[in-house]
Amino acid sequence: MMSIAGVSVDNATLLRAQGIIETAAGRPEEMITGTTDLLWLKKATAYQCAYMEDDPMSVFEQPNLESATQGDNKMVFGDHDVWLSPLAERALGNLSWKKSRSIKTKPFDYRAEVKRQGVETARMRDRWWPFHATYGDEAL
Repeated sequence: MMSIAGVSVDNATLLRAQGIIETAAGRPEEMITGTTDLLWLKKATAYQCAYMEDDPMSVFEQPNLESATQGDNKMVFGDHDVWLSPLAERALGNLSWKKSRSIKTKPFDYRAEVKRQGVETARMRDRWWPFHATYGDEAL
């Protein structure tokens, strides 16, 4: 932890941080085989230990409160997870199963598609019309 986040923590804090990181990652360490993924988990755990350094139990008690008004007793909870370190969250985003799985496609080219369809039509006509394939357009 010292070489990554500059903190030294006890074993109990390390185990708590690892449990939080495994929960956020969606997989326990035992199921991960990729060396790159293990490196990102190690970094995320180190960042989480640094985040929990002063009070390791505070991440289990903090409310995710954005604003509160006393008049109507209105409380607005935010969408930011206070139990997870921002740096750990970024490290977890680099895991192989957390990355985008979108398929890259080329933009649609109308002229190229019309040409492709014309070639395919000509190929089909040659296959089904042996007279045209044998003698060409001059015979028609």
